[in-house]
Amino acid sequence: MKIRQYFHPEKRLFSLKKWGILLLLSMTGALAALEPALASPANKHGSISVNPQPHDWQQVWQILALTGYVHMVYGTYMGPYGGIHSMAAWNVPVPQALQKISDNWGYSPFNPAFRSGLIQFEREDHLLNRRGISRGRVTPEVLQALRAPIPKNHFPFQWVEVDKSAHPEHLKIWQVPPVTQKKAQGHWIYQTVVNTGVMHSTPDGSWPIYQRLAKTTMTGKFPIAVSLHTYHLLPAAERSIYHGYHVRWQYYTAPNVHFVNYFYDGRAIHFYPRKGYGWPQSAGCVEEPYTNARKVYALLHYGDIVSVLGHYQKKTVKISYAEILKKQIIREIATGKIS
Repeated sequence: MKIRQYFHPEKRLFSLKKWGILLLLSMTGALAALEPALASPANKHGSISVNPQPHDWQQVWQILALTGYVHMVYGTYMGPYGGIHSMAAWNVPVPQALQKISDNWGYSPFNPAFRSGLIQFEREDHLLNRRGISRGRVTPEVLQALRAPIPKNHFPFQWVEVDKSAHPEHLKIWQVPPVTQKKAQGHWIYQTVVNTGVMHSTPDGSWPIYQRLAKTTMTGKFPIAVSLHTYHLLPAAERSIYHGYHVRWQYYTAPNVHFVNYFYDGRAIHFYPRKGYGWPQSAGCVEEPYTNARKVYALLHYGDIVSVLGHYQKKTVKISYAEILKKQIIREIATGKIS
């Protein structure tokens, strides 16, 4: 399948070429609604003035897309047998893995790219204090701020991929600098080994960074696998079935945790001292060595999308080895060594 896409204020065309047939896409909601707003010229400061209605997240989406805070909309196309499919249309170059997962995020106020843009706008417009938390929601404060001239987003687009599909686990950062030339270029700017959570406590999914702290104290519960016999001896408040495991919960307090980037339900990318890195060890966070964590903290900012991808998989047997094993078994059966 060959895909060609165009997303530009002056060239709003998005097409899909598949099986030799050119199919025009009908952009759902956001891109179609951009038409009237694009007709309004920017002011001398390079910003636009808008008047969003209360609780209209679709209009907020189009405003943030116009000012460079949200970098994608959705299109639909008809497949070869009449099926309707949706596809994420990015206005910045993204890796294939991000394109694949974003096709399934859906057009809703819970979309990670939309929430990412909201958080970046809140930070840029000083709606958050130094230790502020933003969940990426359309609030009255956001609506009020959007009624004023909106400066364009000057932050680069960044995506954090946390890969736990194989050892060693690792984190990579994809960056597309702000558009200063005709065509934006994206590239991987950093990679580090990491630890994720035991018993799949770092779930798969995508979320924007909603709080960043140079240092903090973390508290929580750590799951420890126990036998069924031990499980039944524990008080009900101290035990649980967690992702298919019988566990007891051990409370912990971790002071002086450095370089913290919270992205989902108390889970964060941060430094934590370990004897080694590259496999599940945490209670759900993504842990890094000190020097690497300091570098990552300097590169990331509010709203960057973090995607946790992959489960541990057993290595597949190579075909060549399987053929050798098969011949050996046949030979042993023929010679009577295996009955």
